Amino acid sequence: MRIYLCLSTLCAGVVLTRSRASSGMDAGAGMDMAFESSMESFNRMVRQHSNSNLDPDMAIEDAVTHLSRRTVPHELKVAMVGLDLRGSPVAELVGGANRTRQLRPDDGAVAAVSDGTLSSGPPEINDVMKRIFKIINGMIIEDQNKLVLKTFECLKQGKSYSNQYRTNRMNFYDESYKLQEAVSTEKHGQVEQSEANARLRHLNPVRKETETNCNREVKELQAEFDRISYDFTLARKIADGTSCAKKTGGSSFLQSCMRMVQDKKRDGFIQFHEDSHQHELVSLLQTEKAKRAFQRGLVEAAGPHALLAPPILLQTRTRLRSDEVGSEEAMEAQEDELAHRANDFRDYFFDDVKFDKETAIVDGVYQQSAADMDLSKQIAEARVFIQRKTSEEMRDYRDEDAPPNAWIPQKDLDAAARELSLLSREDPTSKEGGLTAGGPPLPAQEQGMPKDKEAAKFFCTVSKNPNCPRFRDKLEQIVGELQAEKTHTEHLLETTKAECKATLAELDSQISEMDEKQNEGARIESEASAVKSDATGAITAIEGEGRKILREWDAIHQDCIKTIKQLRNNVCGTKKLKQEVITIEAKQRGGKRLEINDCSVSEFTPGECLNREFATAMAAKGMYDPSQFAEGGLAPNMKHDCGLGGGTQYYTRQPVSPPKTPDYGADCPPLRLKTSCNDFECPVQCQLGDWEGWSACSKSCDGGMKRRVRPISVYPQYGGEECDPTKQEETCDALACDRPCTLNDWGPWRACTRACERGIRWRSRTIKKPATGAGKCARTFSKARYHREYCNDNPCPSEVVCLAKLDLLIGLDASGSMTEPGWKAQSEAMLDLLEHTKLSKADGLQIGIAKFAWDVTLVTPLTDDKKALVKAVKDMTYDGWTTNLGGLFRTMKNMLQFGRRDAPSICMAWTDGRPSYPSDVYDTTEGARELRPVCRVMVVTMRPAVPREMVVPWVSHPKSQNVLSVEDPLQMKKKVNTITTFYCAKIQRLDAYLMGQTTTEAPKE
Repeated sequence: MRIYLCLSTLCAGVVLTRSRASSGMDAGAGMDMAFESSMESFNRMVRQHSNSNLDPDMAIEDAVTHLSRRTVPHELKVAMVGLDLRGSPVAELVGGANRTRQLRPDDGAVAAVSDGTLSSGPPEINDVMKRIFKIINGMIIEDQNKLVLKTFECLKQGKSYSNQYRTNRMNFYDESYKLQEAVSTEKHGQVEQSEANARLRHLNPVRKETETNCNREVKELQAEFDRISYDFTLARKIADGTSCAKKTGGSSFLQSCMRMVQDKKRDGFIQFHEDSHQHELVSLLQTEKAKRAFQRGLVEAAGPHALLAPPILLQTRTRLRSDEVGSEEAMEAQEDELAHRANDFRDYFFDDVKFDKETAIVDGVYQQSAADMDLSKQIAEARVFIQRKTSEEMRDYRDEDAPPNAWIPQKDLDAAARELSLLSREDPTSKEGGLTAGGPPLPAQEQGMPKDKEAAKFFCTVSKNPNCPRFRDKLEQIVGELQAEKTHTEHLLETTKAECKATLAELDSQISEMDEKQNEGARIESEASAVKSDATGAITAIEGEGRKILREWDAIHQDCIKTIKQLRNNVCGTKKLKQEVITIEAKQRGGKRLEINDCSVSEFTPGECLNREFATAMAAKGMYDPSQFAEGGLAPNMKHDCGLGGGTQYYTRQPVSPPKTPDYGADCPPLRLKTSCNDFECPVQCQLGDWEGWSACSKSCDGGMKRRVRPISVYPQYGGEECDPTKQEETCDALACDRPCTLNDWGPWRACTRACERGIRWRSRTIKKPATGAGKCARTFSKARYHREYCNDNPCPSEVVCLAKLDLLIGLDASGSMTEPGWKAQSEAMLDLLEHTKLSKADGLQIGIAKFAWDVTLVTPLTDDKKALVKAVKDMTYDGWTTNLGGLFRTMKNMLQFGRRDAPSICMAWTDGRPSYPSDVYDTTEGARELRPVCRVMVVTMRPAVPREMVVPWVSHPKSQNVLSVEDPLQMKKKVNTITTFYCAKIQRLDAYLMGQTTTEAPKE
């Protein structure tokens, strides 16, 4: 009978749990091996000793020995007295009964022998033998039943202890799994704390150092802002309290101070009169920037002739202009720097698709006339002459022997003198403005010329009052410069505060995040430590319970082995005794041996573990084999795989050959037995919670790690499936820390900026992804990002008309530095410009005009009404105050709201000076920045004194194509044709245009 206590579920559970065990579970693995060894020994014993069939190898002596230990019925002993047991070991069982009783002739045995001898048929069995067979068969059946009952009792006990031990082992491995997870989680918490501590050790000093540096920088900038604010207030007081109208006649509130330095070089400055309130206020200025601004502004207001500027410096006008126009490389370099620092590409480039049209002269390439060519030749020769003359005369003013850094470099003084000389409306070479007039007498050479600038003394004389409007403009310009410096310092202060606040906030955020990470790591470690402690205690208790189960099972196991062996030996011995009695009877009778077979059965076959209700219903129909009831297999609800109370299992066996001899053979032992099965807890599967969010990447580049975890809602029990991973790690930010930028594809070629005299067409590549770390990115105007080429390199006609369809806004400078003659020249140039435009809302120009001084005045909105434009220009009045360029740019942006959607826009400012209060350089730059995305910004400077580096940040790209320099406002009318070709990309010769107009507008007859 093959019966295995290590059932499939138990074995599977043991294998599963053993695969789950780690090296730290050696004790549990040893107990498993001991229990399995015990079960294998028990199974072998059951297979060997639970079979009750006749053992042919058992000797009669062994059978008698086994039976002697069993209580042999007295009736059997008495019945066997009639047999001749002499020489047979069986005689020991009969004992005294055989010796006391004598064999009589009328005994059945003798009769049987006699009958056997006389009869030729099958021997007949007398009553004595029948009684012997009956008694022995009873003994066999009794011992067989005891053997089966004891075997199944031991099997039941084995199953019970198997279930207990299985549950114990499942609990052990469940707790071991909890312990393993707790150790892993505890380590995870420790790692989190370690990472947070390492990061905090770096962040806290950085935060402290950053806060210290920020406090120092803010304190310094605040002090600088306070000083420049104080100077701005003083400048505002000086400007408000100074009026040139209060000084009349020979009195003046300005004085010129001069001194002679080495090699007859002159040095000097203009200041307020020493007795004036303004001089006292200027002496209170605290910053060098404010002092320099006043010195430069007063010199510009008084005029360069007040400082006896050498005549040759006045002849550098043409050379200066030539140098500025010809140095496109310098302008492009500055343009590249500005564009490279721009945060927004559109912040710097004017990108309007409406401009992307071919530009050209309508009537084709213009061919210069002989007169034009002769005039161009004369101009070129004049420029060469002036440059040569200037170079020769400048030799007398060089300071080649001066020690380095001893005083202001002579080239800077020369540049300042050139700038100041060009501001003067009067001809300094004339008698009224030359060296011989209006200047203070210089000290005689006989007094001794100092060889050292520090030893030279200033001699101050009263300077005549300057031009009043220009003086007011210069004072406001000084105020504007200080306001710009104040705004700049305030911007730096606020930017520094904001950057410091953002940096400290970011550091605080990182520190807070690391603190939270540290606390979270500590919480994880604490909870894991508690789980680990509980699991360790539970494992210890479970181990003790497991050892107790093993001890109890070992005792029961030994008892079962002993009892089952004894019962089997009794059955086999009784059957052997029966065969020996048959042999003795045949010898005594002297006839053929009786053939009597007891019932032999097959091994027990265990059936499926069935649901109790289903097993009861099947037994009611007399069916115990599930295959009889459900062909093709059992449905899941018919089986009992697990659960307390267990299911029902039938063990069955069948009789086998040779068949039992009727009447005299022993009956079959029980062929069917019912027992419980799978009486253990069902496995509890692991249940996991949702994944938590990914942690921050441990590194921002060069490959870091990010983690996420999920909690275990229900731990696996009783052999449940092991949990899937509760932690995940992934690489992140694998890109290199130092990587170059990524560029977009080349954009389209832009239209040529001019119709003649060499324009520029260009295309560029914008940044798709910026560079990181030490990664490089090509500059805006590098070959990798910018292509340009010259176009329309043909000469312009002498007089042209603009035919382009565009909205043109023009701002006219009405500041004090312009003066009445300059303002009149601007107005006349504006009227002439109107004559050289095709005004048409449908396919021509619309023009809007504004003038700017302290206030910005709208002269006329965008319109194509020529009469209205002419009238508005003629009605304009001169303001004569400050230069509010920032306000002009913002006004132009508002004027564009009434422009045409299908026409490009150009915003052109005419100015002769720097921005002044209420505007300033920074305010003007900001206004231009807001205007550039919606309008092509152009500037016409009417004095070389306007620094080119100041204008470049205002205009659109290309810078060199959007800045036009005119030497003097009085020349504006002569430059109308140049201005027209400067802004207009579609032009026509004036004569051709007028001829077409005459033909088109011919009067009707």
